[in-house]
Amino acid sequence: MPNRFLRYGDQRYIITKEAEARLDRALESVYSNGGGHQWLNLYPDTEAPCRLLIASGVPITVETEPND
Repeated sequence: MPNRFLRYGDQRYIITKEAEARLDRALESVYSNGGGHQWLNLYPDTEAPCRLLIASGVPITVETEPND
């Protein structure tokens, strides 16, 4: 299975399917309210939870690393 990454600004983070589902819900919430923001804990229940601010105008993409 290929690795998937969340590109947030100029940073890249490994993202799981569960984290991607939380990201989708956060994006939907932010954009359905006409802006605003929401914090996303990318790795909850770990020593490095990695909180990201989800807001309109912040560049976010999910990338898949190709299998060779």
